[in-house]
Amino acid sequence: MAQATARCTNRVNCDLAISNELIEIPQDGKCPECRKPLLAEGANSNSATDEARRKRVRLMAMGGGVAGLSVVGLLVWALTGTDTSEPKSVDMDLASMEASNVIQANEPPVIAAPPVAPEPVVLAPAVEPEPAAVVPVVEPVSTAPSLETQQHVKQGMMFVSLSKQSLKTRSENIKNALVEFNTAVKQEEAQGRCFAIAYMNRGIAYWQDKKLNLAEKDLIKASECDAKDPVIFYNLASYYSAINKTDLALEPLDKALSLGFNDCDVLRKDGDLKNLRKQDDFRRTLEKHQLFCVR
Repeated sequence: MAQATARCTNRVNCDLAISNELIEIPQDGKCPECRKPLLAEGANSNSATDEARRKRVRLMAMGGGVAGLSVVGLLVWALTGTDTSEPKSVDMDLASMEASNVIQANEPPVIAAPPVAPEPVVLAPAVEPEPAAVVPVVEPVSTAPSLETQQHVKQGMMFVSLSKQSLKTRSENIKNALVEFNTAVKQEEAQGRCFAIAYMNRGIAYWQDKKLNLAEKDLIKASECDAKDPVIFYNLASYYSAINKTDLALEPLDKALSLGFNDCDVLRKDGDLKNLRKQDDFRRTLEKHQLFCVR
């Protein structure tokens, strides 16, 4: 006699039921794995009654599984939750859960942009302004001698005049004149000026004191300081004539006449021109400037 066989209907916790294998029914009539009652496979196994019985068993099994999950959920809530509000139902609508998952799945993920490091602020190096060019203030240099210098020259000329009046005091007056002229020259040199009149009068004082080299030097210096004074060139010509250097006297004489010296009485009577008047060039030089002082 063939042994009765059956399939376990417990598809929740039984691997034999899930694999739909035929099981020889043991004597106790239970599934050897899950210990659920087995129904024999026979001619009436496909009847409506058997099929209804199997559906009922499956529904009961599913209900037991859901009830078990609900109990587990309540236990977890009781152990972890402290909210006194009404607990949310564990038996959520599966369709709602699936729809929520679909919506969340369709939404693009929000990716946080990486923080952008601020660009470093580059400060331009401080440019120190260039110092303004310092233009030295140059005060105009006066070409006129100071009043004090002019006073020294006048005092020196007075001593020269006194030296001609008395032979006894002549030497002393010449020395005093030289002191005054020296002071005038140095004061003007300190101011960067060349005082021609001071040099000329000091040269004449040296000439009278028989210091001919110093006299010639000062008279030439005076003509360099002021090349437009005819009296300076006349005195230089007179000096060269007095020391009998008539060849050197003609040039300063011609210069003096060119600058406007035209005193015929002085040219005819000045004793210092005695040697020069003897020369034919003297008369020709005068006539060159339309002066007919000598006949």
